[in-house]
Amino acid sequence: MTAAGKFVFVVNPRSANGATLRRFERVRARFASALGDIDVRLTERPRHATELARAAVDEGAKAVVSVGGDGTNNEVINGFFDVDGKPIGAAANAPAFGVVTSGTGGDFRRTFGWSTEPLEDLVRLERFQTRPLDVGRVRFGDGTSFAFVNIASFGMSGAVVDVVNHSSKALGAKMSFMLGSVRTMIGHKPQRVRLTVDDAGVVEDDVTLVAVANGQYFGGGMWIAPGAKCDDAAFDVVSVAGGGLGFWVKEGLKVYTGKHVGLPQVRVQHGSRVKAEPVSPNERVLVEIDGEQPGILPATFEIVPAAVRLLV
Repeated sequence: MTAAGKFVFVVNPRSANGATLRRFERVRARFASALGDIDVRLTERPRHATELARAAVDEGAKAVVSVGGDGTNNEVINGFFDVDGKPIGAAANAPAFGVVTSGTGGDFRRTFGWSTEPLEDLVRLERFQTRPLDVGRVRFGDGTSFAFVNIASFGMSGAVVDVVNHSSKALGAKMSFMLGSVRTMIGHKPQRVRLTVDDAGVVEDDVTLVAVANGQYFGGGMWIAPGAKCDDAAFDVVSVAGGGLGFWVKEGLKVYTGKHVGLPQVRVQHGSRVKAEPVSPNERVLVEIDGEQPGILPATFEIVPAAVRLLV
C-alpha cells in the first residue's frame, strides 16, 4: 500500500497497557471522515514504528502521525532519517510529523500545552499548520545512534527509565515514574562524569543526572528544563551535581514546578553539542532518550536544527 498524499498513523497497540489502541479505535471513524482515506499501521515489535514511519516517508505521505507515548514518538521520528542519521529527502518535501497524544509518559506534548483529548489532536491535523522542530541525535561509543525529539538524559534518570520500562505502567505516567524514582534513588549514588558543552571546556563532576533537553518535561511531568525551546537550535543542559537521597527527599518536588533550577546543586547550560563520558571506564552510566533506554555513556548529543515540520 502506498501512502502518497495520505495521513499515515503509526499506532503502538501496547502503549499505555493497550489503552492507546482502544482510544484510537473509538475515534478512528471521525479521523477518517475529517482527513480522508487514512492509513493506519500497527507496530508489532520494538523499533517497528521506525520501519513503518520510514516506509511512509519514502512513499511520500502527507503526514506521519505517532499514536502512542514518548517512546512511540521517538521511534517514529527516527523514521524520518536513514540508518546513517541523514534526513530522508529534502526537508521542504518531507512529510509533516504529527502526534496523537497518549502513552505512559506524554511529556513531549506538555511543552506545547496539548491535552490528551484525541479530538483536539484531530483539529491540529485537519488545519495542517506546521512549525520547525529541532531534533536531537545521540551517538554512542559503540557506533549506534538515535534521534530524539524531547529529552535525552543520563544518570539516575536512565536507571529510573530502565526500572519503569520493566514494570507495570497500570498506575499511569506520574505514579509509575514517581515509584520508579523512589525505587532507584534508594540505592543510586552520584556518578563521576566528564561533560563538555560546545567549547566551554571539560567539567568533571559527581552528578545524579544530566538532562540534554530539546523539550521541557520528562519523567511523567517533571519540568526539568523550563527554558528549553524546540526551535532555537540549542539544548538546555540541566545538571544536578551530588544530589543523594537526602537532596531528593528535601528538594525533589521542585522538579515538578521548575523551581529546582535556582538550587546551588543545579547548573543550566546552553549548547548545540554535548559530550559526556564516565571518568572510570568501568562506570556504567545509563542513558535514556524520550523515555527509552538504548545505551550507556560515552555519548555525544547534537542538535539538528529545523529537522522536521511539526503539526501544531
